[in-house]
Order: sequence, then structure tokens, then C-alpha cells
Amino acid sequence: MAIRRWDPWHDLIAMQSELNKLFERTFSSEERGVARAAVWAPAIDMFDRNNAVIVRAELPGVKAEDVDISIIDNKLVVKGERKFKEEIKEENYYRIEQRYGSFERIVQLPAKVDVGNVEAVYAEGVLEINLPKAEEERPKQIKIKAVEGK
Repeated sequence: MAIRRWDPWHDLIAMQSELNKLFERTFSSEERGVARAAVWAPAIDMFDRNNAVIVRAELPGVKAEDVDISIIDNKLVVKGERKFKEEIKEENYYRIEQRYGSFERIVQLPAKVDVGNVEAVYAEGVLEINLPKAEEERPKQIKIKAVEGK
């Protein structure tokens, strides 16, 4: 009988490998090609343009009336729902990869915004929200007074 030295890392790595296999089996989409339920959240871009914060959200297949936008504690909240267009039984599908159902995205705004002048436009599956910065957040140019004779 050979004596083997105990290695605590070996057991830890084996446990991690088993957990990875468990998660792969649980959340795998290979079974019948049907993706399992997962949380869907639209992709969001946020950038600065002309004293405003612009947020763009990809919402393909979502109707404008199914989206709500609010600002709470300097956080932008975009929530809504993408619905099935037609009812098809799960056993008739070969593959389901698109996500459907309710979503909610909450993003911290980088500056205080003028809530009264926020505008949102929805076109071609993209929601663009124009959030003008509050007056106190805008950069101000300070003029230097030149004093002669000192």
C-alpha cells in the first residue's frame, strides 16, 4: 500500500469541479435546445452629451406602452415587459433563446439631473433617454479679472 500525502487543495478543487458540473446541468440550455428561464435585462449605454446624460437601452420587441421610466434618489429605473407575440406550446419549439417577461434596470446617474426636463424617445427597438444635468452640476467658466499696476 502506497502512502499518499494529504493535500487540502486537492479536495477543494474537486469540490469546485463538482459544483461547476452541478450548475452546468442545472442551467444548461442543451436539453431539447430549450433555454431555461433566466433573468432578462436590456443592454444599456450611458454617456455625456452637451450638459446632459444620455441613456440608450436596447428593447427589441417591446412596445413603448410596456415600458416605465422613473428617477428615484438619483437612480434611473427602466422597467417593463417583453411579451410573446403568439402562444406556442413548449413541446413545439426546437429552440428558445430569446428572453421574455418582465425586466427592470436600475442605474446610478453620474450627476444630478433636471427631472422636469427629461425626455424619452423610442424608435426601432432603442429607447433613448435625455437627462439634462441640473444647473448646479454643469461646469461653469470663471473669468479672470486682470488688475493693472500691482
